Amino acid sequence: MPPIKTRKVRLSEIKRHLALLLVGLLYGANYSVVKTVTPEYIAPFGFIVVRVALAAALFWMIGLGIQQKINWQEDGKRIVLCALFGVGINMLFFFKGVSLTSAINGSIIMTLTPIMVFITSALIIKERITGLKITGLIAGFIGAFIIIYQGMDKGYEGDWRGDVLVILNAMSYGAYLVLVKPLLSKYDPITIAKWIFLIGFFIILPVGWGEFWEIKWSTLPSKTYLGMAYVILGVTFLVYIINIWAMKRVNPSTVGAYIYVQPVFAVVIASLFYNETLTVIHLLAAIMVFTGVGLIVRPFKG
Repeated sequence: MPPIKTRKVRLSEIKRHLALLLVGLLYGANYSVVKTVTPEYIAPFGFIVVRVALAAALFWMIGLGIQQKINWQEDGKRIVLCALFGVGINMLFFFKGVSLTSAINGSIIMTLTPIMVFITSALIIKERITGLKITGLIAGFIGAFIIIYQGMDKGYEGDWRGDVLVILNAMSYGAYLVLVKPLLSKYDPITIAKWIFLIGFFIILPVGWGEFWEIKWSTLPSKTYLGMAYVILGVTFLVYIINIWAMKRVNPSTVGAYIYVQPVFAVVIASLFYNETLTVIHLLAAIMVFTGVGLIVRPFKG
């Protein structure tokens, strides 16, 4: 029998991987859940107003005990940009995109995020560009193009307009990840989250106010309220907390590898509960995207 210390280390390792697996499950189910809420019962931008408002309130509530001031003169511009890319553009494009396309398409396209992080890093912090990474970039975008091209077929489950919006969402989120990293080394993550969501709320409010005002709350079915609770409490709030916990205990490459779990869960859930179909085209596109991401996140030696 292994020593008690060894067993504790193994148990801790298992907990970390289970946490990341849970994040993948929550994100994977999110694509289908969003489609049960939008656009039939609530327009996408109206839902974003609700989501960001309640998420901001939650982060401010749990942040009451954290006495930390932001250096707005030094970091204010970066925080606003994080709110723009991480909440504004990111969420508006994601919800509108997923409402138009299929859950399976959206989940595969979102695995492009590490590629978008690489592009942003190359532009902002001058990350080294190699031939291998360029090859990965091309492979990933070929996979995305396959999905978009198929979405132009009227008999296909996806919609190319939604696919493009999800790609733009991945680009925005990639920019956010690069921009927010220096802030997380200076401030508590909850402090950053509460300000990003508060500023993000005022960014999305002018865009989503009209659709929010049109929501007929008294006529919404119970499944819509459950879907909203899942997205706000599960995917927005709980996932953020779990990710913070995991990222402090697991190296970035391990966290990044779990992005491949999302489309697996998304495909299973969409196929079992929402009658979406996994096709050979999906598999081909996924292989191209996964290959591209793998080449880009692969540690470079030499």
